Amino acid sequence: MTDFITDLSDNTQIEASTLIIGVGPQSDGAPAHNAILHLIEEYSAIQVAELDADVLFDMSTERPQVLLDESSQRKIEWPQASFWYLEKKNMGSKLRDSIPDVGTGNILFFTSPEPQFRWKRIADEIIKITERLEISTVILLSSFDGPVPYHQEAPILVTSTAAEGDSENPAHDLAHNIATRVSGNFTLPRYQGGATFTMALGTLLRDAGLQITTINAIAPFYVQEHGSPHAIDGLIGAFDALYGVETNRAEIKQEKEELEARLEDARTNDSTFDTFITALESQYVAWQENFVATKESELSTEDIIADVEALFEPEDTSNT
Repeated sequence: MTDFITDLSDNTQIEASTLIIGVGPQSDGAPAHNAILHLIEEYSAIQVAELDADVLFDMSTERPQVLLDESSQRKIEWPQASFWYLEKKNMGSKLRDSIPDVGTGNILFFTSPEPQFRWKRIADEIIKITERLEISTVILLSSFDGPVPYHQEAPILVTSTAAEGDSENPAHDLAHNIATRVSGNFTLPRYQGGATFTMALGTLLRDAGLQITTINAIAPFYVQEHGSPHAIDGLIGAFDALYGVETNRAEIKQEKEELEARLEDARTNDSTFDTFITALESQYVAWQENFVATKESELSTEDIIADVEALFEPEDTSNT
């Protein structure tokens, strides 16, 4: 193709209807990136193209990994930004009818650790590929930390890039339909501040005329667990619900169970942590009830911390 993107398809005929993108910063374990890597492995997707890693990554930040092969020889695994092609026939016979514009054809994946450089250039290459393959629908996978009880499944929020009042925009309807299919809550993005690569990419692709929907998984913010098994499990679960498949997630679920067991032990042995989780659970129920009534997605970490602090404040006895 070009010096920036290398075609690895080996003459594979690509016919895809949907592009699914999962990119994430190393700092949060990149659940979206890891979720797609899991899907690629489980369904034997074919790598069809890759971008030039040397110009995308600061290798002192996104460090290559040192591995030992079967002969105990050291090898380096470099970060990759690559496209993968998954034919639906590889996903088995349980596929159900999917939402129009999502499941009518095969899937093209793009996944990468969050790049430090060339964000706009990456978007330009993705736009060219969607034009060449006549793909109009893009699903972004994402995750963020939130005040969620560790024994709960990661909540799924589905967002659309369409404006709130633009009821005729097909992207708006698509996001609603996806939220219904994956049992997630639909909301409009309200965050303002420093953008992740996924946020910037979604906006650039939207401006190019593509229909963009983001599927977000919310993981417990107080668990510093590399890879966030809660978020990875939630994103793959959303993929399964969307396509009607049952992806093998045994290893991910085992990681979740082991993590939850450690947190249960911490809760038993630390009364402060137990009090914190109790307050969080109360706030979480209130948030769910509020969301159903108002469709307001904010669950405030600050509110939960304030509730916990209030429990430890001495009672005011000045008026007694």
